[in-house]
Amino acid sequence: MPTVYIIFYSLYHHIYTVAKEVQKGLELQGIEVKLFQVPETLNEEVLTKLHAPARPDVPVISVDQLTEADGFMFGIPTRFGTMPAQIKSFFDATGKLWASGALSGKFVGTFFATGVQHGGQETTSLTAVTYFAHHGMNYVPLGFADANLFDNSEVVGGSAYGAGTVTNGDGSRQPSEKELAVARTQGQNFGKILSAYHRGLEKTATNSPAPSQKEASDKPAATATTTTTTTTAEPAAKPVDQAPKEREVKKETAAKPAEPKNKAEEKKKSSCFCM
Repeated sequence: MPTVYIIFYSLYHHIYTVAKEVQKGLELQGIEVKLFQVPETLNEEVLTKLHAPARPDVPVISVDQLTEADGFMFGIPTRFGTMPAQIKSFFDATGKLWASGALSGKFVGTFFATGVQHGGQETTSLTAVTYFAHHGMNYVPLGFADANLFDNSEVVGGSAYGAGTVTNGDGSRQPSEKELAVARTQGQNFGKILSAYHRGLEKTATNSPAPSQKEASDKPAATATTTTTTTTAEPAAKPVDQAPKEREVKKETAAKPAEPKNKAEEKKKSSCFCM
């Protein structure tokens, strides 16, 4: 089955909570999932002043590990309507993979968190898409696949680009049940698309097996032999069949008086009588 890496940055664990729901949705489709977080760029002194809790117990990913997965879901908290420095620093380090086309054709999606409803959840995804486009990756939006995205009776994070949560400026609001349901839906939908794509690849490979080296070398030789035999046999048969007919025609021509001569004499006689 395909493998998806969920890669996130989560200072106050809101994104981490959403990531685990995305994981559930993917696993419902039989996808193998691994969670990672990007390297932290802030030092401990700054983190202490921000009252940040201990980092989630999730391994930190390196750029080279991106080649191992078939797809990615990036959890991106918003900073002024775009991605934070931690995510950008990680993306900026993928230049070697871009130069070699190592991520081309892989599938990718996004989910996010903002402090307020109008904090830029959509622009966060749109600014991330520029990286995916340069790598030649297939961006998969959520659309309005979950009914909770139509609910205006309460605050519900997320958009057509992916699941999301609204945290309040101080981080006091945790992801709601509706927001977590949207995250599971996104994981399921992403898993369906990825599974269908890989089933198609397997079917194509099964129906069109590549010829072995021996078959490839034997095939031209067999064709050449057949062509040579056919070409040689036809000219040999023609002279045998046509020779008797040609001799008969020559014999008849030799026995017969020349037709042009008789015609010329008759023409001469005719002319004489007319004069």
